[in-house]
Amino acid sequence: MASSRRLTPGRWPGVLSLALVFVLACSTSEGPKVTAPPAIVFDWLRDGNRDIYRATLDGKDTVRLTSNPGDDQYPSERAGTVVFTSYRDGNGELYAVAATGGVERRLTTTAANETQPALSPDGRHIAYLSDESGVPKLWMSAADGTNPEPLTAGFGFAGSIEASPSWAPSGDRLVFVSTANGLAGLFILTLGAGVPSPLVADSSTAVEPSWSPDGTLVAFASTRAGGGATNLYTVDVATHAIAQVTHGAGTDGQPTWLPDGRLVYTAWDNGTPQLRWLDLGAPDSSVLIDPGPGGAQHGSAVF
Repeated sequence: MASSRRLTPGRWPGVLSLALVFVLACSTSEGPKVTAPPAIVFDWLRDGNRDIYRATLDGKDTVRLTSNPGDDQYPSERAGTVVFTSYRDGNGELYAVAATGGVERRLTTTAANETQPALSPDGRHIAYLSDESGVPKLWMSAADGTNPEPLTAGFGFAGSIEASPSWAPSGDRLVFVSTANGLAGLFILTLGAGVPSPLVADSSTAVEPSWSPDGTLVAFASTRAGGGATNLYTVDVATHAIAQVTHGAGTDGQPTWLPDGRLVYTAWDNGTPQLRWLDLGAPDSSVLIDPGPGGAQHGSAVF
């Protein structure tokens, strides 16, 4: 026979309190908050044309952001805007489009090649490369392409090449590649503070740097382990201590950080680039980001 005891106030205060919290939470007009999955922008070669796309980290919810016969690549996103390089005009120029898609805007109109743009954390400036001097050098402009200026005049030698700018989360420094010492190494430029300082400039090649969201690490690609492989590494910005992240026998490169500290990168499988992500806590357990067939690469986090 079922019990006829009543649930009296005070007898089960914990249960009643929990029930009350649940009822109040379910009756609120906002409802539970859902965190959007991480997203990236990237360039993707499909049907003979390379365009800019956005997708979630599982390779789903893919949105095509550009649709032009030219070659679009190297996207960078901040504050809802994606800046990228396009060769639709015959040379490399910077363009912008909303991270949700829409009208594409041309930002530069020079005879030089403007490539590898990186939007500042606040979305107000673009660091990029210009070969106006004959070789790629580091420049900066406003987010709309106005007020362009060279950043490394007098650094290195006339023929030294610069590449791959990446912003510190504080927005006052850039890490980039330079061959100023003869080999490709990493240097840090503090805006308005003079000559760049070396971060990784030893007898091994270091390229494609990406500054972590907490400001402590820079990820990069290098062949320093030998054996013909290119792997990912991190360098501590304060101590310059280097740690190897991937240990494959092939080619891993183009690292970029997600806001949560995971790394997205490009791995080449039988010559075809594919996007992957990994957690530094399990660096050799990477996960494929699969938007579909084609050569997806140059991933960049959507912040």
